[in-house]
Amino acid sequence: MTDLTRQEVLNILQGDWGTYVRRFRCLSPEAQAIFLEEQGYARFGDLLSHLIAWWEVGYHAIQSYLADPDFQPREYDVNAFNAEAVAKAKGLDDDQMIESFEQMRSFLFDFVEALPESAFENQKVVKQFNIELVGHLSEHLIPDENKE
Repeated sequence: MTDLTRQEVLNILQGDWGTYVRRFRCLSPEAQAIFLEEQGYARFGDLLSHLIAWWEVGYHAIQSYLADPDFQPREYDVNAFNAEAVAKAKGLDDDQMIESFEQMRSFLFDFVEALPESAFENQKVVKQFNIELVGHLSEHLIPDENKE
């Protein structure tokens, strides 16, 4: 697990996640379809719904860790959780999901900016940021079509 500073978390939210939609849209339609198939999602909005749902879990966990050092997070059936996130977004098109993704990303950015410095000394908080932001980024990395 990597120690993360506030600035590093903000940079990930602004840079890596801030360009996520654009990087996906820069892929050819064929590359988009391959990426989504490899990710296990029928459409980009479904992938975004998955990310939003886990970011919400992470946000609530971080709040709980800061309020109660003994807080134990809930155990999740990951597949069921992901399926539920996709089902909740079923009636929304990709543009609506992109808007929701950007709203959640902006919310998290503001949340991180407002955290006390001591939050980044809490290993449970840092671990949650690593899971939700760094880990998810590596799991759902948009390929670069220009690389061979």
